[in-house]
Amino acid sequence: MDEATAEENLRRETIDYGLKCYKAGYVTETEGNLSARLSEDRFLVSPSHVPYERRTVDDIVVIDAEGNVIKGSRKPTTETRMHLAVYRARTDVNAIVHSHPVYCSMLAVMDEPLRPILDEMLPYLGGVIEVTRFAPSGSAEIAAECVKSLGNRAAVLLANHGNLCVGKNMSRAFQTAKYIEKYAQIYVQALSLNRVRQVPDQRLKQQVPIYEHLKTIDW
Repeated sequence: MDEATAEENLRRETIDYGLKCYKAGYVTETEGNLSARLSEDRFLVSPSHVPYERRTVDDIVVIDAEGNVIKGSRKPTTETRMHLAVYRARTDVNAIVHSHPVYCSMLAVMDEPLRPILDEMLPYLGGVIEVTRFAPSGSAEIAAECVKSLGNRAAVLLANHGNLCVGKNMSRAFQTAKYIEKYAQIYVQALSLNRVRQVPDQRLKQQVPIYEHLKTIDW
């Protein structure tokens, strides 16, 4: 596949998965953002302040590793620094979905990590999903805190904000967004009943190799 075709496909995926996030209720109108790695130093990012239902492939912006616009007439998302920081730290990540779903956002407001409450969440998320320290949206501080709290896992909760999910491709990043919101809903409701039993630490250790394998697979 040539570079132009690959870029066109990623542009379409960024539009399509943005709409999936919107229709799933993970974002409203213009909030949240998505990105994809084009090459080592070129990235696609969603535009700032363009409603999901009105976006076209031409609205997607191409930036370099420093955040400079290479192609596109739109302003890139204000969370560009956070996306680029993750790409620099995680060479295994080729796509990012940042959204504001209700239950993940509740945990982020509560400063409550998403703990391993279901056996099946371990192979997909990679362990406890941490909450960052608070930092303003779009700042260098939130980018640094995101990378620190994300670690090698598939997602992170952004304090008083939402979540950020990563993957080998856009499909994987969006699937993680679906998984984490489902698990967050179960966890919040279990917390409300004050009856939470976590998966044992030994099981966590057993699942680490499975997580490392699954995150390399195209789904």
